[in-house]
Formats: sequence, C-alpha cells, structure tokens
Amino acid sequence: MRISTSQIHDAAIAGMLDATKQVTKTQQQIAAGRKFLTPADDPVAASRIVRIDQEIAIRDQYRRNIDLVTNQLGIEDGTLSQAVEVLQRTRELALQAGNGALSPQDRASLAAEIDTRFDELMALMNSRTASGEYVFAGFRGDTKPFSVDGSNSVKFLGDDGQRFVQLSATSSVPINDSGRRVFMDVPSAATTFAMRPHPDNDVEGQASIGNGVVVDQERVNEFYPDDLVIEFRPPSESVNGVANFTVRRMSDNRVVDGLQNIDYAPGTTVAVAGMQFRMYGEPQPGDRFIVETTQRQSIPETVQRLSEGLKNLGTSTEDQEDLRSLIDSSVANLDSAMESVLQVRAEIGARLNTAEASTQLHEDVTLASKELLSTLRDLDYAEAVSLLELQSFVLEAAQSSYARISQLSLFNVLR
Repeated sequence: MRISTSQIHDAAIAGMLDATKQVTKTQQQIAAGRKFLTPADDPVAASRIVRIDQEIAIRDQYRRNIDLVTNQLGIEDGTLSQAVEVLQRTRELALQAGNGALSPQDRASLAAEIDTRFDELMALMNSRTASGEYVFAGFRGDTKPFSVDGSNSVKFLGDDGQRFVQLSATSSVPINDSGRRVFMDVPSAATTFAMRPHPDNDVEGQASIGNGVVVDQERVNEFYPDDLVIEFRPPSESVNGVANFTVRRMSDNRVVDGLQNIDYAPGTTVAVAGMQFRMYGEPQPGDRFIVETTQRQSIPETVQRLSEGLKNLGTSTEDQEDLRSLIDSSVANLDSAMESVLQVRAEIGARLNTAEASTQLHEDVTLASKELLSTLRDLDYAEAVSLLELQSFVLEAAQSSYARISQLSLFNVLR
C-alpha cells in the first residue's frame, strides 16, 4: 500500500488534534468539577441528573412551606395560650364575685377588671400574622374578624375557611382556624340564648339589645329550641300612646307571657321564658329583635354577661339568687371555653408534629439525592489528573514524532 507524504502529514496532524481535544476536554472537566460538560457526553446520566435536580427543587419548596406552617401555627398557638390565661383569670374573678360578703361596689370593681380582660381577649382574637393578615379571619385575611356592634354584641366578620399548605406530595395541613369555631361556636354548660337586631331595623333609631342572663334555667330548657321575636308596635296600640313592643314565639307567632303592647323606654328590662335582658335606643314601629335559644355561647358573650350581671345585680334576695346562678353558669361556660381552646391547641400541636416529621423526611431524601447526584455528576479529581497526565504525554509524543517524521524526505537519501 502506498502512503503519500501528504497522507503522513494529515494523519499526524489529525492525531495531534485528537490528543489536543482530549487534553482540552479533561482540562475543562477539572475546571468545572464535572464528569461531563454537555448532555451529549452522557445522555443517560444527564437525564437522571435533571430528574434529581427537579426532585431536590420540589423538596426545597416543601421545606419553605413547612417554615410557613411552623411560623403561622406558632403565632396561633401563642395567641391561644394567652387567651387561655385571660379566661383563667376571668374564672378566678368570677369565683371571687361569688363571695357573699362582697358589696355591690366590690363586684363593680371586679366587673371593671373583667372588662379589661374582655378588651385583652378582643385584641387576641384580632391578632395578625407577621405578614399583616388576621389569624382567625379564615379566607378573609385582610378583614378584621371580630367587632363590637351598637348593641355591645361581638360579631364575627370573617368566614369558616381553612388554608391548607402542602408538606409533601401526599401530605398537607391547615395553617389557620376560623375564629367562629374557636371563639364563637363554643358548647355552653346549659341551654342559653343569643340576641340580634333584625337587619331591616331603622338605622336612625339605633335600637340595640344588651347581653342578657338566664334567670330560670328550667324555663329556658322548656322553651328550647323555640325562639322569640320582639316587635315594636305603633304608639296607637299602647294604652298610654307611647312606644311599645310585643314578644311572640317565632314558631307560631303566639304572644309569650302576656307581653303584648308593653310600654317601652330606653333601658327597659324584659324577663321572658327564663331569660332577662335590656333594650336601648329609640326603636321605630316595625323594628324587631331576635332572641334565639341555643346550646352554644360565644366566649366574648360569656365574659360580657358576667360583667353585666356583676354591675347590675343588687342585694335583694332575688338578685342574690340570680347572681349565684350567673356565677355558676359563667364558671361552667369559662371551663367549656378553655376546653374548646385547648382542643384547638392540641390540633395545632399535631400539625406541628406532622410538619416536623415531614422536615426530617425531606432532609433525609434530599441528602440521599445529593449523594446520588454527586456520583453521577461530580468529577473524581485524582482520576482526572492522572488521565490528564497520560493525555498530555500522548500529545507530547505525537508532537515529537510528527516533528521527526515531518523532516523525512526521499531526497534526503538520494545522493
């Protein structure tokens, strides 16, 4: 086989270029710390690396979610812990108020502290997160969840929504609890009642109804589950030609306890079906109040009723009996309220445990993924340096041999 001079030069140059390419590639791998520089160098490993990187990124997001969960639930748990302390102090004040040796002035002093505790409780119920959202507003995080209306009743303006955060592909936990569930829908120790003005009432009259007390539990139990409607009638229906009201059953519209066309003045006390309360303002004919019997009583209402009773009940035998009944029911309802709050705290603790367990799982899996990723992608420097030395030797040998071969010529041997 004949080999021309040009073929010798071409083959030698090609060999040197290939050796140079290998040396350059190895140098780049060492500089980058990677086994391969492009997916084309190892398509299978490159595909696995992409999947592992995606998995690590997803788990990083889960860990950020867990941090959010931990922060949010930590704020809620701390708030509820303080709320329990407020309720515990209010319970102590209620027990002190049951001391028969106390004067009305002493009870008024206790009521003043209870009012302070009520304000503290309202502040806790309207707590915010670090981002400015209200803790107990449900989905309506930008809406103040609790407010006191003109009748001194606490209204819940949030909703019942719970926001869930994903902790893993198969696990998620709620990061909030609705204030309605925590503070409003609390089981009462006995059947009680709640009051509200009808939404169609005349606004200018500013009619309102105060928090009442149960004065005859047996009668309230008998009346439940029926409700009352208090309707203000025209002055022409009153014997004295003044503002008046009629109390009826909601179920069949019958007049209750003969309370029909009763003369009204601001601050009028009404006692009906074992319930007692006061009405205020200047209601107009057609205005109505709804009195609903229920087996639930909100925490704010429990505190308000206790304070109002301590302020208004006197020293008569009847008032003292009402006071004892109020103290007993208040203590029982405060116990129920604390139990309800503690139940929510127990659920928060379970969620935090789930978040902690998920964190540990993500850390373990991420560590294993990074080890596999290192095996697939990271360069073995000792092996690479040895290979570079070999490739450099090959390149130097190719260059040296080419230098010698390039000097060969037939004319050099022809004399």
